[in-house]
Amino acid sequence: MPKQLQGPKILAIDAAGKSSRIKAERLEIELADGRKLTLSFPEGDWGDLEIEADIGGDDDSDVPVITLQPGACNVVTLRVDVHHHMQAVESIDLPEAAKPPLLTLEVQKVLDGDTKGLAPKKHQIRRWAQAALRTDAEVTVRLVGEAEGRELNRGYRGKDYATNVLTFVYGEEDGAPTIEGAPLTGDLVLCVPVVVREAGEQNKPLDAHFAHLVVHGMLHLQGYDHEAEDEADAMEALETDILRGLGYADPYA
Repeated sequence: MPKQLQGPKILAIDAAGKSSRIKAERLEIELADGRKLTLSFPEGDWGDLEIEADIGGDDDSDVPVITLQPGACNVVTLRVDVHHHMQAVESIDLPEAAKPPLLTLEVQKVLDGDTKGLAPKKHQIRRWAQAALRTDAEVTVRLVGEAEGRELNRGYRGKDYATNVLTFVYGEEDGAPTIEGAPLTGDLVLCVPVVVREAGEQNKPLDAHFAHLVVHGMLHLQGYDHEAEDEADAMEALETDILRGLGYADPYA
């Protein structure tokens, strides 16, 4: 017999990251001013999730519906239907949108104890890294403790202490040729205890400091540097602009 399809697995996640399983076919989120969002899981031929936005009117035909269908990694198909009488308008040719750079991301956590719970989530790291990306890249972000951070910094930079972020770019050593059109490849190593300590010392929100270091490391991966004063100024200005777009304050203020 064919395996019977089951409904979607729905998890409610609180601010501490704790998840609770919910059995539901429809979720309604009522806002304080009378507006309401409804999430439903259709059984039709198209779409896996429908989002209805109800602004509190009496006419159900005025409710817009957004239908989402996850396709593959980094791909979501979206369809919008607005159920009301629409007037025809003259069609226009819109400019073709630029294709955003493709980020292939792996996150490794080599942590224990209290620091494990302080590390950022993968979806946060992806958002920060993607914001700094200017070309396709395959990146591994490794979240480590102080011992591994110190060992890597000593082995690769000759400095016997753990630093906040290290960037390793592959394909550049020993004169290795770069294949045209191939994505950048590299690793970012974030030493979580160091980042946590620095955020406290600098009186910064922890997520803002993690975001800054991911952006900083991603720019290093793409060839930016801060050895010379003019290079440092340009890199800091770009970091500040990217972080502003992510909703964070100037990290150098």
